[in-house]
Amino acid sequence: MEPVVGLDVSKGISVVQAFVRRNEPYAKLECIKHEESGFKRLGELLDELEELSGMEPVIVMEATGHYHRGLVAYLVRGTYKHYVINPLQSKRARSTQLRKVKTDAADAWHLADMYYRGDVKPHRTWDEQYTDLQHVTRQHEFITSMYVQAKLNTRALLDQVFPAYELVFRNLFSATALKVLQCCLSNENEDVENIMLKQVGKSHSKTWIGEKAAQLRQVSLNGSIEKRSSSQSIALAGMVCLLIEFQNQLSRLEEQIEDVSSKLLEVELVKTIPGIGNKLAAAIIAEIGDARQFTNAKQLVAFAGLDPGVYSSGKFTATSNRITKQGSKRLRRALFLAVQCGLRRGANNRLKLYYDKKKKEGKPYKVVVIACANKLLHHVYAILIKGQPYQN
Repeated sequence: MEPVVGLDVSKGISVVQAFVRRNEPYAKLECIKHEESGFKRLGELLDELEELSGMEPVIVMEATGHYHRGLVAYLVRGTYKHYVINPLQSKRARSTQLRKVKTDAADAWHLADMYYRGDVKPHRTWDEQYTDLQHVTRQHEFITSMYVQAKLNTRALLDQVFPAYELVFRNLFSATALKVLQCCLSNENEDVENIMLKQVGKSHSKTWIGEKAAQLRQVSLNGSIEKRSSSQSIALAGMVCLLIEFQNQLSRLEEQIEDVSSKLLEVELVKTIPGIGNKLAAAIIAEIGDARQFTNAKQLVAFAGLDPGVYSSGKFTATSNRITKQGSKRLRRALFLAVQCGLRRGANNRLKLYYDKKKKEGKPYKVVVIACANKLLHHVYAILIKGQPYQN
């Protein structure tokens, strides 16, 4: 059998154990850094193994978030044969051992032994475009979560500092409302009407701008802005600046999502499903990647963690089977939102019929929505594999 190198990857370093054949280690355990000198030492070790055995060595490692990606990039450049396996697969195989040992050395040994036993199945690979899309969609999700929390905090401060402001603007978090509020809370003497004219442009008439400015002056004269120099006012001004920056950042990220999505046909195909827009389609494809890596739709459903867990022992069979939730939580969230958008006003007819059928069976709302997400994922898989748009 060919020589194998087990790599236990962590942040910045990897523990390396080489084997000439099963249970015959080559040299001592080594630690290599994820930098040029460490990669060079790994290359030298692989060349030594190939010269000794006359066969190309195989590298086995676990997928560890983003820590292994630099190492994988080096192996790809050097055309070394390597496997990146799922950590759950490795953990399941390790649990069959009688002794409970968890060290870096034991993990490196165990990874190589998995290959010799024939238990190694390659983890899914990523195209660079899918990686770029995943980066921007996840960053957009992160910024959005902070933006929502900032809006809640701003609303609480606004109720204490300037409660009458919501009488002037219906949408308190529009660009115009935030800019005007920032002007009111600062010591700048810029005219409010000029600020609104710059923000709304030709979308509103000058009459509307004049009315809003008059309302704002009225509520200000009535003492609605209280304790302008207090810590609450300072905090509110800071939150307003933060919200404006969040809006600018989200706009830039949406442009990046649009730019990366335009290079992927899969995003355009998923957008043909009613209720799924550009951001949802991008989030779904960013988590799925290349659909051809899944043999069938059931594998994709299991990857999303939407498959029901089954428990049966002897004569007992559990009647309450929850979904496993062992897959991508971001993919589940995107599908959940896509189902709700598709059901709104009956946008997706096929999904609405399935939803009504399950509701007539007496299923609870969340159970029905999860069933619809499962069905929708089957549709996504079908159009990605066939390369044809969705037919409602």
